[in-house]
Amino acid sequence: MQSKSIQCLSAISLILGIMFITSCSKKDNANGPGGGGDTTKPGIETGAPETYTKKVLVEEFTGTWCGWCPRMPILLEKLHKKYPNLIVTAFHGSDTFDIGKDIRSTIEEKLGVQGYPTSKLERVTDLDWYDNSNNINFGQADSLVNTFMKKKAVLGVAINSAVKGNTLDITVKVGMGQALNITKAKIMVYILESELTGPRQTNYYSDPQVINDYKNDPDLGPLTKLSHYITGYTYNHVIRKVLTDAKGDEIPAAYKAKGAIYSKDYSVDISKYKAANCQLIAVVYGQDDEGKLVETYNTQVVVAGQSQKFD
Repeated sequence: MQSKSIQCLSAISLILGIMFITSCSKKDNANGPGGGGDTTKPGIETGAPETYTKKVLVEEFTGTWCGWCPRMPILLEKLHKKYPNLIVTAFHGSDTFDIGKDIRSTIEEKLGVQGYPTSKLERVTDLDWYDNSNNINFGQADSLVNTFMKKKAVLGVAINSAVKGNTLDITVKVGMGQALNITKAKIMVYILESELTGPRQTNYYSDPQVINDYKNDPDLGPLTKLSHYITGYTYNHVIRKVLTDAKGDEIPAAYKAKGAIYSKDYSVDISKYKAANCQLIAVVYGQDDEGKLVETYNTQVVVAGQSQKFD
């Protein structure tokens, strides 16, 4: 049995390790200002297609108080223009668009988010402008996205949605092109809203001590010409609500067989959102028997009130 002093030292070492990781440059701390059965069983829908288009998910973690965060929408929009099947989402922390600390913190812990900005590609890999030497390197980000785009889609996602008054009714379907040999397959469903404006966005790129590092960069240079606090800043792809459990809704084992189609219904009050600016995102991923994220299989996006078949 360890002595109390050894236990205390272990705890201190763990805390110091976490502090070191979250203090890396060009990231603000999140606490700063401001987841193969038999398809012949009764009731299991079958007939799922075998092939699907691979779509890749980015989950950005940002905040209006985060001075390094304005770089990420520039990078993600540039990548989305090159890869239309790159689906961008943004979690806000500790600001007016925060979906709630409890659910956000659960997702951050699952994805390993340790500072802002952080963008997670396919829930498992960091995506940023900078390389290991802290130099701007768009080519590295481009190559990373391209690698995931080339992966084969083993399943597909379809979304049906309809607006009834202030209620958005949703049915998500997951079609198994292949059997999933994974301990747990889970689904997450988000509602996003774009064209949002906040009180102001903090911008470190115009500060005197760093402005010379960025003013000649074709992508980040424009940020140096804006003020330290940007007013009228537009936020897109903002995650407004998580419709599933924060740890995902599990797909039953019987539906992980090839050809199976799993369906689940959701409903959400959208009275506080502008429906025309909203989208629905559904992502299916796997985790091992210890709860570790293993792979994101596919994602789907659709305008709220519309539907998207398997593709």
